[in-house]
Amino acid sequence: MVFFFFITSFASSVASPDAEILLSFKGSLQNPIFLSSWNDSVPHCTWVGVSCQLGRVTSLALASTSLRGHIPASVFSLSTLVFLDLSSNALVGEIPPQIGQLKRLRQLSLSQNQLSGEIPGEIGGLTHLRSLKLGLNSLTGEIPAGIGRLTRLDTLDLSGNGLSGALPVELGELTQLQFLDLGNNRFSGHLPGALFTKLQSLTSLDISNNSFSGSIPPEIGNLTSLVDLYIGTNSFSGQLPPEIGALSRLENFIAPSCSIAGPLPDEIAGMSSLSKLDLSYNPLGCRIPNSIGQLKNLTMMNLVYAELNGSIPAELGSCRNLKMLTLSFNSLSGSLPEELSGLPLLTFSAEKNEFTGPLPPWFGKWTQMESLLLSGNKFEGRIPTEIGNCSSLQHISLSDNLLSGEIPREICNAVSLQEIDLNGNFLSGNMDEVFLHCSNLTQLVLDDNRLGGGIPGYLTDLPLMVIDLDSNNFSGSIPVSLWSSETLMEFSAGNNQLEGILPREIWKAGSLQRLVLNNNQLRGTIPKEIGNLTALSVLNLNSNFLEGSIPFELGNCGSLTTLDLGNNRLNGSIPDQLADLGQLQCLVLSHNNLSGEIPGSLAELTNLTTLDLSGNRLAGSIPSEFGQCSKLQGLYIGNNLLSGTIPASLGGLGSLVKLNLTGNQLHGSVPTSFSNLKELSHMDLSFNDLDGQLPSTLPEMLNLVGLFVQHNRISGCLDQFLSNSVSWRIETLNLSHNMINGELPASIGNLSVNT
Repeated sequence: MVFFFFITSFASSVASPDAEILLSFKGSLQNPIFLSSWNDSVPHCTWVGVSCQLGRVTSLALASTSLRGHIPASVFSLSTLVFLDLSSNALVGEIPPQIGQLKRLRQLSLSQNQLSGEIPGEIGGLTHLRSLKLGLNSLTGEIPAGIGRLTRLDTLDLSGNGLSGALPVELGELTQLQFLDLGNNRFSGHLPGALFTKLQSLTSLDISNNSFSGSIPPEIGNLTSLVDLYIGTNSFSGQLPPEIGALSRLENFIAPSCSIAGPLPDEIAGMSSLSKLDLSYNPLGCRIPNSIGQLKNLTMMNLVYAELNGSIPAELGSCRNLKMLTLSFNSLSGSLPEELSGLPLLTFSAEKNEFTGPLPPWFGKWTQMESLLLSGNKFEGRIPTEIGNCSSLQHISLSDNLLSGEIPREICNAVSLQEIDLNGNFLSGNMDEVFLHCSNLTQLVLDDNRLGGGIPGYLTDLPLMVIDLDSNNFSGSIPVSLWSSETLMEFSAGNNQLEGILPREIWKAGSLQRLVLNNNQLRGTIPKEIGNLTALSVLNLNSNFLEGSIPFELGNCGSLTTLDLGNNRLNGSIPDQLADLGQLQCLVLSHNNLSGEIPGSLAELTNLTTLDLSGNRLAGSIPSEFGQCSKLQGLYIGNNLLSGTIPASLGGLGSLVKLNLTGNQLHGSVPTSFSNLKELSHMDLSFNDLDGQLPSTLPEMLNLVGLFVQHNRISGCLDQFLSNSVSWRIETLNLSHNMINGELPASIGNLSVNT
């Protein structure tokens, strides 16, 4: 009897119409490996993701099961379905209108798929629905008005689609709605005040990243249950309505980049539960209101790029829970009020303002501070020693101020310091032992100051990744031990008075990506071991006293994007191996004593934008292969011993802006192909042996403002050459010391011409 009952139940299961629908659903999908248990060997109510009551399917929970394909209309024949979750899959196509058949459905989630098309109006027939989630798809069109019939809905998520149009006033009928997310769509128009009149149960509202316009309606004050409000990145106008102060339960008000103007209403103090306030990137154009000090629960306030003026109100010091205060890129002025010293701040950012006066010693009370960013102001005087009391400080930026005096050794009492940026001040003294105890320091930026003395060897013992000492008065040689650093990625010490040589030990700095030592007094040769720095992307040794040949091992530095060896005493030929630097964008070898021919293989550097070989003793002809360097914007090979004709292939350099071939021994005529150089602004062919006539098409180069061809043997008639120059933007034209005749036409305007 038991055996007979089992057979009967099993046969009944297989014959169930729900089972047939589910198998049909499975069959419509592409390789549904997560549904392998769906087969007629076991009852359908035991299948993965399926729940039943009395043998009928009531729940289908298949989120994140790698489903691919269209949703078949047949699945909506599961008439007893209460819960349907197909979210986080790869379902495509439109939502079938048959979805309206699921009259008992309470929860529907199709979010995070690739569904397209419009939301079917039939969805308004699901009157038992409490949760509707269609976010993160590619749905388009407007919200159907029928959605207002879903009066039991408490959650509606349509975010992250391409929905457009105005919001239907019918949304206001969803009086039980608690969560409404319409963010990241293309909605437009004004916010209907009626929308906020009845939604008094709403706790979270997100309409961010749309194109809403008009003012924020005062009816927003009716949303007295609201906890989260996100309205950023829209095109509103006007001010925040005073009624917003009625949102006493609001904890998060995130409204960046939505064109809100000031002044901020004093009623903002009524938002007594507010924890996070973000009004950044708005044209507030006002002062920070004193009433903001009444927001006792405030933990984060972001007013970056808000066109604020005036001073920081002392009342802000009453926000005793404030941990993040960002006021950068405004026009705030005055000194920092001491009342801020009692705040438990983790981050204080006030960069690019107009603050003045000395840095206050009470900074030392900020023992929890992690980031102190005050660059781009007018602070003056010394760096207070008390800053060493900020035991949690990790990042300090005081760059571009008027600070002077020595850097206090106490700064490293802040043992957590990882990044120090003091560039662009008037700091003096030396670095002896100043940073010796900054045992966690990874970034030290001191460029553009008045620091002097030697570069201390103890820097090697710190975990430094970036050292920037540019534009100071450092002298002596670079400690050899520095090249043994396993962490150093950037070392810049250009525009100093450093001496000595680049040692062979440089190969040990295997992590080095940027080495800038231009404008110093380095001597000796470039060690061939530099070729072991395969991570190097920038090498700038310009304006030193380096001699010898360019090591061919540089061709091993395959990550190089900038190689600048100009203004030295290098000799020999340009090594062919430089053509192996496929990432190179800027190559400067100018003003050395290089000889031999220009390697045609340099044309293989297809990413090159600047090539400067001027001021050497290079001979031979200009490689015609250079015409292949399609990204080249600047070609400077003047003042060499080049001969032959100018290759016509250079006319194919469509991105070229500046061309300088002056001071060579080039002959022949100017190629007519040069008229194709539509981006060219300056061309200098002077002091050569060019002949023939200038191409009549040169005036068609509308971006050309400077043309220099003096001291050649160019002939022709001036008025004929300039007869079509009405639209020519040329500003300086030097044709002197040639064989050109004729007079200037009247159309030439205010052109400066030397004939």
